[in-house]
Amino acid sequence: MNGQKSPSQLGCEWAEECIEMCTARSVYVEEQGVRATFTNSQRKPVRKIHYDDCYYSGRGERADYIVGLAGGIDVIVELKGTDANLKDAARQVEKTLDNWKEHHMRAGSIAALIIYGRIEGRKKLPGRAPRTEAVISGLRAEFLKGRRTVLLIHENGRKRFSFRDFSF
Repeated sequence: MNGQKSPSQLGCEWAEECIEMCTARSVYVEEQGVRATFTNSQRKPVRKIHYDDCYYSGRGERADYIVGLAGGIDVIVELKGTDANLKDAARQVEKTLDNWKEHHMRAGSIAALIIYGRIEGRKKLPGRAPRTEAVISGLRAEFLKGRRTVLLIHENGRKRFSFRDFSF
């Protein structure tokens, strides 16, 4: 492909438009300073699909990325600037999950991850963090019960993820 853009990080190469294959020890996706990082100590092939506005061209809500460990699990990733839109982020993940479950390239197992940039509220009152934790707990339980899908939600920069983190 002539004129193709550079890979998003060292250790990755474009396999096709919108899909990178990565063998770096650390594979990440990032938008506007919000980042999800996956450890890959054995340097197995990791597929990074730029889903929103690239791979998926249909209408409607969708998540930003799908990061998958070859022969294992796909993790649907949504990156948000603040905690204010966690329910919207969960809806985007849900819509992507519905589409991806039927896709021929999907892995045997699918999980989800939402990373938010900071806790923010209109009035930024004390107690905002406990309310955010309550929303997170509710969304995780809803996904596990209703979708039989592991959903992790974390603040930006707080954790590096292993693909094992997403198993039941």
